[in-house]
Amino acid sequence: MDEKGQKIFDTLPGRGKDDILRGPLAFSAYNLAAAQALHDLHDAAVPGGTLDPHTRELAILVACRETNYNLEWNGHEASGLKAGLDAKLIDVVRFNRPLTSLNERDATVIRFGRQMFHDKKVDSATFAKAVEFWDKRGTMDMVAVMNAYAVSGYFAIAVDERSPEGKPTLPPVK
Repeated sequence: MDEKGQKIFDTLPGRGKDDILRGPLAFSAYNLAAAQALHDLHDAAVPGGTLDPHTRELAILVACRETNYNLEWNGHEASGLKAGLDAKLIDVVRFNRPLTSLNERDATVIRFGRQMFHDKKVDSATFAKAVEFWDKRGTMDMVAVMNAYAVSGYFAIAVDERSPEGKPTLPPVK
């Protein structure tokens, strides 16, 4: 690593006591500029964003579900429960269930993510509903949160990351 790369590497979170970088930034660190960009996107969207913890954790779970990102799903399922997500709501995301039983705010987050990742297009009605709930900044914060975790999920896909022994894996999306 050159001096510039080492400076970037030294700022990335996720190193253990053994000084080995783990987690999503470890995969992207083969290109340190990409790792820095991913870390910056995360920090801008998650701690620097405007979403309340409930909405943010739901958006993260949607992105993790869409990329089958088990590592972050396992961590954020617990964070979601702590942020007030109901276990039944989490199961709607986990098992790709219909949104009919959900309140409009939660359904909007999930619908937005499903459209963005599956349809590659968010329809006008869904976008307008998101702006009604979270305004334009909050809606774009939701996009940034989902994309930060989806990008991490794609790195995990590329390296065939597996859940640690004893940790659950997401079921296949049907």
